Amino acid sequence: MTAAVGARTGDALTGNSPVRTVFNAVIMALLLVDAVITLGFEVLFLPLYAGQAHLPETTPVLAAGPLADAATAGAIPLPFTALAAAVINVLLVMGMGVVTKRFGVMALPLLVWALGFLVCAGFSPSGYALLMGDWPTMLLLICGLLPAGMYLYYRATARLAAPAAADKV
Repeated sequence: MTAAVGARTGDALTGNSPVRTVFNAVIMALLLVDAVITLGFEVLFLPLYAGQAHLPETTPVLAAGPLADAATAGAIPLPFTALAAAVINVLLVMGMGVVTKRFGVMALPLLVWALGFLVCAGFSPSGYALLMGDWPTMLLLICGLLPAGMYLYYRATARLAAPAAADKV
């Protein structure tokens, strides 16, 4: 009887009702889809450069290597999507933490993002890799995984430390 007094009556989203279970599953699915969509934007906008590049006056006709190297000479890579990945992935994990308290489920957006990153680094529908082997790509990987992983670690250790702190009081 005391539990019923604290809960709102007639609300289908309180407790463990079937409506709440379906609602949580829909939110989880949307967070996983959001992880894939944001990864797509982060990968597509990763090769942005600031500045002006100048092509050499005479370029060899058959050698595309020097031409590709010279196309970015004078421009500075601007991987702002790596910083966006750091913030967005932490928010995705935090959002999953609102729906569930299980760490394996909380890590699902991070796992989906990492698998999508590996797919983008490996191949694309055209047969070419979407991500190059350079420092902005490594920065995207580190910024995408490390802050969200640190947040998961914080949540796990805070939960383990809470009973121990309650025992000392």
